[in-house]
Amino acid sequence: MEEVSIQAMLEEIETCIQQAIETTDKPTTIIMAGDFNRHHPMWSKNRIYHVAIEHAEELVTFFHKHGLQPCLPRGTPTYWSMSYPGSNSTIDLTVTDTPESLIKCHLYHDHYGSDHRAVYSEWSLDPSRNAEREPRRAYDRADWKQIGESVQAQIAQTPPIHTEAELEGAVAKLITCTTFAVDQHTPMAKPSPYSKRWFSPELKEQQREVNRARRKWQESCAEKGRQDPMSLILFGDMRTKRRAWTRAIEKAKATHWKDFLDSAGEGHLWKAASYMRPRESYGNIPPLKQDKGETADNTEKARLFMRTFFPRMAPPEDTMEMEQREEIPWTPITEQEVYRALRAAKPMKAPGEDGIPMLVWRQLWQWLRTEILRIFTASVNLGYYPEKWKRARIVVLRKPGKPDYTLPGAYRPISLLNTLGKVLEAVMAKRLSYYAEEYGLLPNTQFGGRPGRNPEQALLVLRNAIDRAWLASKVITLVAFDLKGAFNGVSSNILDRQLKAKGIPTKLRAWVASFMEGRSASISFDDFESARSLLENAGLAQGSPLSPILFIFFNSNLVNQRVDYHGGASAFIDDYFRWRAGKSAEENIRKLQEEDIPRIEQWAKLTGSCFAAEKTELIHFTRKKREQTKGRLVIQGATIEPSATAKLLGVVCDQELRWKEHVQQAVNRATKVNIALAGLRHLRPGQMRQVYQACVTPIMDYASTVWHNPLKDKRHLRVLDTVQRSALIRILSAFRTVATATVEVETYTLPTHLRLKQRAQRVIVNLCTLPRDHPIQDVISRARRRRDNVGSQPRFPLAESMKTMRLEQLDGLETIDPKPMAPWKPPGFLEIDIEPDREKAKDKATALQASSNMVVFSDASGQNNQLGAATVILDHNKDVVESRQLSIGSMANWSVYAAELIGIFYAISLVLKIVSSRPRTPTTSQQEPATILCDSMSALQAIRNPGNKSGQRIIHANLQAAAELKARGIPLRLQWIPGHCDDPGNDAADKLARMAVGLDKMHPFPRLVSQERASIRKQILKEWEHEWKTCKKGSHLRRIDPKLPAIRTRRLYDSLPRNQAYLLTQLRTGHCWLAPYGKLHGHREDDKCECGAKETVTHVLLDCSKLRIPRQKLRRELGEAFGDIPAMLGGKGETSHVKAVLDFAEASQRFRSRGPRGPQRQNSRQTATTGP
Repeated sequence: MEEVSIQAMLEEIETCIQQAIETTDKPTTIIMAGDFNRHHPMWSKNRIYHVAIEHAEELVTFFHKHGLQPCLPRGTPTYWSMSYPGSNSTIDLTVTDTPESLIKCHLYHDHYGSDHRAVYSEWSLDPSRNAEREPRRAYDRADWKQIGESVQAQIAQTPPIHTEAELEGAVAKLITCTTFAVDQHTPMAKPSPYSKRWFSPELKEQQREVNRARRKWQESCAEKGRQDPMSLILFGDMRTKRRAWTRAIEKAKATHWKDFLDSAGEGHLWKAASYMRPRESYGNIPPLKQDKGETADNTEKARLFMRTFFPRMAPPEDTMEMEQREEIPWTPITEQEVYRALRAAKPMKAPGEDGIPMLVWRQLWQWLRTEILRIFTASVNLGYYPEKWKRARIVVLRKPGKPDYTLPGAYRPISLLNTLGKVLEAVMAKRLSYYAEEYGLLPNTQFGGRPGRNPEQALLVLRNAIDRAWLASKVITLVAFDLKGAFNGVSSNILDRQLKAKGIPTKLRAWVASFMEGRSASISFDDFESARSLLENAGLAQGSPLSPILFIFFNSNLVNQRVDYHGGASAFIDDYFRWRAGKSAEENIRKLQEEDIPRIEQWAKLTGSCFAAEKTELIHFTRKKREQTKGRLVIQGATIEPSATAKLLGVVCDQELRWKEHVQQAVNRATKVNIALAGLRHLRPGQMRQVYQACVTPIMDYASTVWHNPLKDKRHLRVLDTVQRSALIRILSAFRTVATATVEVETYTLPTHLRLKQRAQRVIVNLCTLPRDHPIQDVISRARRRRDNVGSQPRFPLAESMKTMRLEQLDGLETIDPKPMAPWKPPGFLEIDIEPDREKAKDKATALQASSNMVVFSDASGQNNQLGAATVILDHNKDVVESRQLSIGSMANWSVYAAELIGIFYAISLVLKIVSSRPRTPTTSQQEPATILCDSMSALQAIRNPGNKSGQRIIHANLQAAAELKARGIPLRLQWIPGHCDDPGNDAADKLARMAVGLDKMHPFPRLVSQERASIRKQILKEWEHEWKTCKKGSHLRRIDPKLPAIRTRRLYDSLPRNQAYLLTQLRTGHCWLAPYGKLHGHREDDKCECGAKETVTHVLLDCSKLRIPRQKLRRELGEAFGDIPAMLGGKGETSHVKAVLDFAEASQRFRSRGPRGPQRQNSRQTATTGP
C-alpha cells in the first residue's frame, strides 16, 4: 500500500513554528487544526489496520516532538463517507501543546452537506496568572533534633486524655507546637522569581558586556542619530554580543539539564519524567453553566462544584436484617503498627489544612512517638475522631478529553487531608484488612482493596466463565453497574450495621462512625479558596487510606454471589458486574430482569445508594450475530440497550472477544505517554529505555493474560509493535528504515510477542503460588485441563499461554499466602541491625562477640551449581564447639538468598537446642540475648520486612522460631557482618557451607518461585537469540556483532549522549547518510564517495583518502584494533575503542544529514529524517 509522505509538509510547519518562536520573547502556544488524513488509535476508535498506523508514524512523531495533544474527544467522527453510507472516521484533528487553555472542542452543530464535519473550538485567550506560591520550607536543611526536643519539651506536661474535649486539646497542642518548632528551626526556601539554576557568573559577565554595548549604541543614537556610521557600527557590535549571549544561555540551559539528569541517577530521572507526564490541569476555570445561565463568580462556582462532587443521596430504608457473628476481640494499638503506617506513607505528599507533610512526623517520630500513640489510643478508646482531622481542602482538576469545560461535571476533586490523621486511618485500615482475611468476612467475588488480589484476576474469572459457556454453546450476558458518588453515598448507619454483622469490634465501629460524621471542606481552584462548610453527604472521605476497605464492607452484600455454570459476579471496590449464562440472550435478559435487577434495586433502596443508568453497560458475549443485539434491561426506570463493547476494569471487551478495540485503546494510551516523555530533552539512551519500560510497556501489557493468545494474535502484535518501534527508534535516534528486530537487539529490549509471552508465564507462576482457597485456583485448574483440548472453538488465552510452558515445573512450588500478619504482633527478634558501613559493621560484630554469652555464625555458599549452608558456635579459643551443615539443593531451584535464610533458621534451631539442653532454674527465666551473625544483608532485610514475597515460608519459619525462643526467655538479635573480612566465625561457617555442597537436600522447604521466574527469563532469552539468528533482517549488524542479543549493547549505548548514539546507530546498523543508502532510497544517483570508491562504513573508517589526516589520530588511539571493524564498533565486547571511532565519525562529517528537501512519493517508513 503506497502512501504519500507528509514529511515535507511537516517540515514546513516546523519551520513556521521555529520562526514564530524566534521572533518573540513571549511564551508561544501551538494550535493546529486541519484534515491530516491519517488514522491512529491516538485519536480514532475505529478498527485500524497496522499499515495505516505505520502511515501515521510521521505525524505521531511530529506530535511527540512538540508535545501536541488532540482536543476532540477520542473517536469523534469528523468524516462521513458519501460512497459508503454509515462509514466514518476521525481524520480532521485539532491539537495543542496547552490543553489547559481549551474551553470547548466538539463538532459544530450545523451540517452544510460536506462529507467533513466542522469542528468548533473555544479557547481562553486571557493570559493565565499563576497563583502566588505559598512560602515553602527547606526541609532538607531543618534541624530535626532541635525541633524534636522543642516539641517534646512543650508537650511534656499535657494532661491525661479522658474526654473528647481533652483529645481535641491534645491534638491542637501537638499540631501547634510542631508547627511553631518547624517554623523556628526550618529555613524558608527563598527562590527569587528571577533566579535561574543554570545562570552562571560567566553569563552574568556577558550580560554586562551586552548592556554596555547597548548603552553605547543608545548614546550614539541620541547624539548622532540612528543612521550615523558610528551608530550603525555600535549597533552591529551590540547585536553580535547579544546573539552570542543568547547562544551561551541556551548552551548553559542544556548543560545544566544534562548534569541534572546524570547527577543523581534514577532519582532525578523519575523527577524529570514526572515533568513530562500528562499533567493534572490547573488551568483557569471558565464561567460554568447552571440552571439559570452561566456564572463567573468564584463563590457560585464553588457551590456548583460542591453540589456536583457531593450530590444529595436518597435516605436509606433502615430495615436491613443481618445475621450477627461473634464479635472479634480488640487488641490495643501498638507503637510498631503506627510506625509501619508512617513509614509506608509518601513523605512529601500534599498536606491538608495544617500544612505539615508526612516527612515531619517521620523525622520527629523518635521524640513524639509516645505522644502520638497516646493520642491515637485515646481516639479509639473514646470512639471519637478529632474535628481537626476531618477538615479537607478540595482541589478542582479537569477530567481529560471532555468536550465542554463549562460543565461542572467535566471536573473532578482531589481531597487533601491532614497527614497525622491519615496515619491513624492507615492503622485502622490494616486492622480491618487483617480481620477480613483472617476471619473470611468478605465475599470471594470482591477483588479490590484486598491483598493478593488484582483486577486481572477478576477479569480471568469472567473470561473463564465465558470460555466455559461458549464450549457449551451458551451466551453470556453481562451488566456492568456504576454507583453514582460511590464513596460519598455510603450511609454511616448502614455501614455500622454491616460491620456489626461481620463481628468488627465495638471500639472500631464507634471510631468509624465518628470518622464519617461532621466532615467539612473548602473548594480550591485558580487562586481562589472558598470558606469551609459542612458536608451534608460526606460519606467516606476521598483520599483516605481507610475508605476503600470500608466501602468493600459496605457493598459486600451486593457482590456476594456464587460463580457457577449459570452465572456469577466480580467486583473491584466500587466496580461491579453481574453475568448470566444461558442458551440465548433473551433467556439471560429474563433472568437478570426477574431475579437480579430486583435484588440489586432493593439493595440500593435499603442502603440509600443510586446507580448511574447512563453509565450502566449491557453486553452479550457471543459470536452468534443474531444474539448480539437482543433484549434490553430496565433499571430504576431507565432502559439499557446492548452495546458492542463494555469497558471492564480498564479492559475494553467486545461481544466476540476479538480484542481489537482494547488493543487500539492500549496503543492510544501508550502513544500519549510516549508523546509526553518525548519532551524530555538530552536523555541518554539508557535513561530513555528505562523510562519507556517503566511508563509505556505496563500500559500495553495490562491484563494481557485476559486478551492475548501467545500462539495466535499476530494481528494485535503488529499494532502493538508500532508503539515499541517508534519508542526504540527515538531512543537510539535511528533511521526509520531500520528493522524493528534490529533496534530491539541494539537496545536489548524484548520483542513485543516475547515480552507478552514472558509476562503470561510469570503471571501463571504467580497464580499457582496462591493458597488453595483463593478463587483464582478454580480458573487455573480448569485452564490446565483446557490446554489439552483440540478443536476449532475459540481459544482460552490463559490455557493457550500454558501450552508455552512445562507445567510439571509448577508442581512443588512454594505457596505465598497474601493474608497479612496480625499488625499488633510483637517482633520475634529483639533487634535486627544492618549497618550499611562495612567497617562500622565489622567493629559492631567484634564488640558483640566480646559481650554476648552466645554468638552463632551463619553462612551459605554455592559451587558446582549446588548450594550449602552452615551454622557454627566458637569458644574463646576460636575453635568450633557446635555446628550444623545442610545441603540446600540445586541453584536451579534455590538462590543464595534463600540458602542464607535457611542458614539463619538452623542457627536459631541450634540456639534452641543449646538452651533446651541446659537445666531450667528461676534465674534463667530471662537471659541475655543470643546473637546470630550473618553476612547476607538481603536475608536480614527480608526478615525485618516480611511480606508477600518469594521465600515467605522460610521467613515465617524464622519469625516463629525466634518467637518460641523469646517465649523461653532468650531474646534474639540478628546482626549483619561483612563477608570475607577475616572473621574466624564467619570463615568457619563459610568453610562448612562449602563442604555441605553436593549432599542431598536436607530441609523441608518447598522450591522457590523466584527461581522459576528466573528460569522463564532464561528460556525467553534463548528464544530471542534463536529468532535473531534465523531472522533475515540486520545482516550488517550481524557481521559487526555476531553474538547478539547481549546485555552489553545496553552498556554500549547507556552512557552515550544522544548525538553520539546517533552516530553509533548509523555505524552499527548501516542505515546512515552514506551514498549507498541515499541511492537505495532515491536521494542520490550514485553510491560513490568523494574519492571515487563505494562509500561504505568500512571505507569511511579505514580507506577513504580524503580522511587520511584525521584517521592518523584514530589509528594511534586504537593501536592493534585498527582495521578490525567488529572490535572498533563494540562487537567483540570491548567498548573502550568506540569513543575514538565516534570522534572520528563526527569529524568526518559523513554521517550528517545529506537528504533532499521537498515532497517525495514513497512509503512513509523509508524516509530518513531522524536525528539526535
